Amino acid sequence: MATPVATLQVAQPSMGTVSRVPQTTAQPTTGAGVPFTRQSRHGQILGPALAGQAFGALWTPILKPVGGYMSELLLYFSAAGSTLTGGVLPATNDAPWNSVQNLFLRDPFGQPIIQASGYSLFLISNYSGQVGMLGFGNQPTSLPSYTAITAASGNFGPVRLVLPLQMDSSAYCSLPSMNAASQPQLQVQWNTLAGVYAGGTAPTTGTAPTITSQADEPFWMAPVDNPQIAPPDVGSSAQWSEVRAAAGVSSGVFQRIQLPRVGTFIHTLILQLRDSTNTRIDAWPTSDLTLWVDGVPVLFESFNERIDAMYAQFGVTRPTGVIVYTFRNSVQTAVSTADTYDVILPTTPATLLEVSGTFGTISNAPATITAVTGELFPVGGIPYTHLAN
Repeated sequence: MATPVATLQVAQPSMGTVSRVPQTTAQPTTGAGVPFTRQSRHGQILGPALAGQAFGALWTPILKPVGGYMSELLLYFSAAGSTLTGGVLPATNDAPWNSVQNLFLRDPFGQPIIQASGYSLFLISNYSGQVGMLGFGNQPTSLPSYTAITAASGNFGPVRLVLPLQMDSSAYCSLPSMNAASQPQLQVQWNTLAGVYAGGTAPTTGTAPTITSQADEPFWMAPVDNPQIAPPDVGSSAQWSEVRAAAGVSSGVFQRIQLPRVGTFIHTLILQLRDSTNTRIDAWPTSDLTLWVDGVPVLFESFNERIDAMYAQFGVTRPTGVIVYTFRNSVQTAVSTADTYDVILPTTPATLLEVSGTFGTISNAPATITAVTGELFPVGGIPYTHLAN
């Protein structure tokens, strides 16, 4: 005789039963170890904007308090209104990014967080691991909103530069921004027309374009039901700086060039080789490119090996004259906000950081190396300890 099969009896609601739907509010989760981002929400406000600025002007917008922790700034800018004639062309292949001659972002106490030119900010978007990943959003020229320079007039944009603050999706290194009287400070020095267009000489026939800019503010909201909760290791800071190496690079000789920024944890090194006319060139060592730390060659490779590694890590087309060393690939080859900082490079003020090899032919010598350095200043010790929180 067959064994009876048990069946699940489901009670049916009576006509008087009130159906319940998911609610939009819930009790706060306050247990130990609950991530900040689970109790917060990510939002964005429209930041300051200005239209009609001339090239060469200074923009010092007043950032708005966000009621939480700022994760990045989105800087959009465009040039419009030009009636210039005479074959307007970008001055260098840095355009339109070199429209930003220099940018400073400081915390409310005046400490520089980001100091870089527009082209270096373009490289930070590509190679920081803080902006998209492996071909998804990390290359500004591939964004749907990107509009390149029109050669006939010089108009362009909008184009986007990201000023990254947080290091990962846990909101680590997000910047507190809740006090209207104590806000981060942004300063943008726009380049001159001659610095952006027409080989260094701006056309004079017609009306010059003007710049329209906007800085929007993505942020993590302070949890309403648990306002004392903050991002992990709050007060930690992820900073970017642009500094030129002191020594010049001669044509066709072996040199060890000291890189200028040490003293904390380094997560990314973006190096630009430029000749005496400030043009980016690929005269990097072809067979003996070496990264040294305190006199020890930690990476000895060919130039082709370096650029292949860059493509595997970031998935973007490498600009001429640029090489990158990342220390944000502890989780996977592709660099992203999933990194756990296990291979981040610790340095002290006494650390000797160098790049060396037999450089190629440099027609306009001496060349220089500009280092765009991503640095991490943790409050609570070694960086990956914040993951335990």
